[in-house]
Amino acid sequence: MKILHYFIITIACIVSVSMIWYFTSYDPTPVTKENDFGINALVIHRPFLGCSVVENCIHPDYYLKINSNSSTFLTGYNICDGNSCIKKDRLFISLPVVDVLHSNYQEIPLPDNLPWKDGDFVNIKVKAPSGTMLGISISSRNATVWIDLGMSEIVRSS
Repeated sequence: MKILHYFIITIACIVSVSMIWYFTSYDPTPVTKENDFGINALVIHRPFLGCSVVENCIHPDYYLKINSNSSTFLTGYNICDGNSCIKKDRLFISLPVVDVLHSNYQEIPLPDNLPWKDGDFVNIKVKAPSGTMLGISISSRNATVWIDLGMSEIVRSS
């Protein structure tokens, strides 16, 4: 009988922890492939060779290189390679608009110690305002959406 009580308590704890994890990590923001602002992004790898004089010198090796065909802003990103993901939310970064004469882009540093390497493929999703935000439905609950930009190869940048 004692074993049955321990078993029930264990199952209740597992279910409780699972529910807490689900509700704290659940993101109700819809995902779409519609890219109303023409957002372009890729992950670049620029290894840092080290600091010469400064202590506590931290420089990331990977960056999200991003721009847009029209004015908008980035509120989050979610990048996965199939084995690992990095997700950042609650951003508010104005994206540069593509200009034919100038290579205009924003580089956002990604976390350190990523298990990625040059040539790996990652799926990039960015969080940005939905196209309907500019219209009459600005009070909509879903003023932002996850835009699935698809697969991209990590490229080395010098």
